[in-house]
Amino acid sequence: MVMKATLYPIYWLADTITYDVPFNRGVLPFQIIDEVAIEDVSPMFNDGTFAWVTNEYLSTNDLKDLRAVRYALVHRYETDGVHDGEADDVSEKLVKNLVACLRLIRPMRQRALLMRGDMNADGTINVRHFVHPINLLEVPEVQKLFMLRDCDAEMLREVSPEFLRGMNGEFWKFRMAVEFHEAGHFQDLYWKARYLLWCSALESIYTSNDSEHRGSPVAKERIKWFLGDNTSIYETGDIPSFMQQKIITISQIIDDVYRVRNFIAHGDRIPDEYFQRTLHSGLNGGLNVLQVLLEGVSFIVRKSLLRIIQDELLNHFANPEAAEIYFADADLTLSRIRARLRQPEVDAE
Repeated sequence: MVMKATLYPIYWLADTITYDVPFNRGVLPFQIIDEVAIEDVSPMFNDGTFAWVTNEYLSTNDLKDLRAVRYALVHRYETDGVHDGEADDVSEKLVKNLVACLRLIRPMRQRALLMRGDMNADGTINVRHFVHPINLLEVPEVQKLFMLRDCDAEMLREVSPEFLRGMNGEFWKFRMAVEFHEAGHFQDLYWKARYLLWCSALESIYTSNDSEHRGSPVAKERIKWFLGDNTSIYETGDIPSFMQQKIITISQIIDDVYRVRNFIAHGDRIPDEYFQRTLHSGLNGGLNVLQVLLEGVSFIVRKSLLRIIQDELLNHFANPEAAEIYFADADLTLSRIRARLRQPEVDAE
């Protein structure tokens, strides 16, 4: 039998510079599920770990990013030497799903990506496969200082079993929303693509093709009902204590979220006010409306998916029919929403 490991690097653990309470490194390795833990992986690497990777394949900076990995989500598993490929695929899927779950809890910057190899008797790893580093994957402004906190690791352990059940079962509306969120996370070079993917995640959760269950009015009212219209898009700890705190609620941004979504989807020019008007301060100065909306969409998607897991609502998001019944029972069909809002009978977008 061969002991192997799949690693997915974690950007960093909360420190005393950015956070009032740093991550308790004494709990490492921190068990998430059987065979998977958050670990300090620096002892796994030595000078020879990436010696086989030359500058012909990777730049100096890429190699530096690989060698700089210190913390990671690690799956340790055994193979029999015959079905290694199958075991590797299972391990990779498991780790990627758990990382997708962690990104709902605490989305962070990323430099190095998944790697896999054989474990040696001394605890070091022979890395035999890795995904090309990405130098620095950027995130929305408020997330640039996000690091892993103790509460994030604890939440990952708490929700992982139900999240994995969702990703491995016939819960397609949930799964598609997770996939859209993951895809958007990696679209850091073109904000409109990220924005549309995250809006697609919202559509996956909150709407379907039936005329009573589609359109912006339906999605907006369901989001406010599901998460609370006065819920702030910034949770405690999202904005470091040394910066000005800000409360911006879902009800304050949700109309603009869908206006901008429709501008992009229909090929319209986004009005200048979205670029020029400042809502609050970030690390590098004022944040305009679009930057805040991107932060808001990220929050709404992540918190919606986490609530589905934490409140054991997966069965209601298995398919369109189940979701339609769930929202209809809450009196959130298009006709009922229009009646309450006294909107004119026009076709929903």
